[in-house]
Amino acid sequence: MLALAQQEASRATGLRPALRAIRAAHPALTAFPKAQLRWALQEHRLRVAYQPIVRLCDDHVVGHEALARMLAQDGTLLPAESFIDVAADIAFEPHIDREISAQVMAAAHSDPEPFTAERGKRFLNCSSAFLSDPAAVLQLADHHQRWRAARTQAGDAEAPWVLEITERNLDVSPARLRESVAPLLDLGFQLALDDFGSKCSAFPHLLEMPIRYLKIDQTLVQTAVTDARAELALRRVVDLARGLGSLPIAKGIETAATRDRAHAAGVAWGQGYLWASPTSQFDSEDVAH
Repeated sequence: MLALAQQEASRATGLRPALRAIRAAHPALTAFPKAQLRWALQEHRLRVAYQPIVRLCDDHVVGHEALARMLAQDGTLLPAESFIDVAADIAFEPHIDREISAQVMAAAHSDPEPFTAERGKRFLNCSSAFLSDPAAVLQLADHHQRWRAARTQAGDAEAPWVLEITERNLDVSPARLRESVAPLLDLGFQLALDDFGSKCSAFPHLLEMPIRYLKIDQTLVQTAVTDARAELALRRVVDLARGLGSLPIAKGIETAATRDRAHAAGVAWGQGYLWASPTSQFDSEDVAH
């Protein structure tokens, strides 16, 4: 069982200071970040970290988000926050998406007991540039078919894959993006829209694409604890998600108060350091059925 509220104090303050400490200890990340990222890709030093997604009504795990990590040359594991902006600047996000999704899906179909949707969803971060690339779509479809072939009892089991599109790089029209991912949707993949509420650019995609999960920006979620206007906005986002047939997920839950406020606002699922920090393993023992 995952750790609960008694660990929230240390987790609530652990992420940002840890990131600052990493940057201080690795000045090359600031001085030569593009070279660092290119080397990491060339040397296959990207790794996956899993963070659980939790059902707020009972704290049961219902899925995991696969997050990118970079293994520094000295063995330090660097969070995505330290290199993802650089990746966006030099159009490397699709390369990261390709590598991380391949690692996640390959692990799922190579396990003795292949991962199934009954054990929770796996959320894969995907830039719109990655998903609009036919070669990337073929790669995802191929891994899915290998996963299904590895299943001992394939049947009509639901696919576990959720393609999580971040709001900050929606530079492909919703019509084109929907057309591109249509073969994956036919295979049972689902879509999530990440960081909703951080910009206004996501509305066309929310309206025109079959978004199953709406992940709410952590700033709105956290501010709703102390600000009545933010709480009202959070409730309206939840109403919007439900009205469009999407399941709302609150990001950035680091305290019990934030979890309780999100739950009271009608949010179904949550994710954050209150339950667990990203690790190389996912908690398969606590998935809700």
